[in-house]
Amino acid sequence: MTAAVLPAAPAASEPTLAVAAGRVLTLAGTVFGLANLFQYGVQSGLLHLHPAVLSLSWPTAVTVFLVTLFRLRRSGGAAGRRAAGWSRLGIAVTIGAALILLAVSILRQDFTTMFWMTPVGIGLYVVGWATAALRARRGWMVGPALGMLAAAGLAAALIDSPLRSLVYACALFVFVLIPGAWLACGRKA
Repeated sequence: MTAAVLPAAPAASEPTLAVAAGRVLTLAGTVFGLANLFQYGVQSGLLHLHPAVLSLSWPTAVTVFLVTLFRLRRSGGAAGRRAAGWSRLGIAVTIGAALILLAVSILRQDFTTMFWMTPVGIGLYVVGWATAALRARRGWMVGPALGMLAAAGLAAALIDSPLRSLVYACALFVFVLIPGAWLACGRKA
């Protein structure tokens, strides 16, 4: 009977929201950064693959991300569920933006319009970092937001070049993966 009133596990075993968000950011920076490197490799000719394989890269990356996110959500307690919820919202908005660009591409009969998904996707990280900076009242989070903003501008300037995917990959590694790993390790700034 005494066991029924004792907590099952100490509350300290669950990660904080910052740690859970850091894990998700580390995952996103890694998975989507590698997907963009793959895109760059195929589009630039460094990888001698047919361009049709590009249609598989994003569904594969999103699937890997969502499956791993589900595991992080399960092991992260309340903070993990909250961070995963925000991440799923981000994925939904990204897919919505891609579908809008696809519709415009079909109407224009010009699928190069889809190239704009790169600066749009980077721009969504700008919004995410800016929102996090305001909500958490952490000034350092403005840095990744500004870095991603600069990357979005550079990607837009390189819109007709495969380099836009390389810019996206580098931005994800520098402004998402690294700060995410910092947060996931429980660092505070």
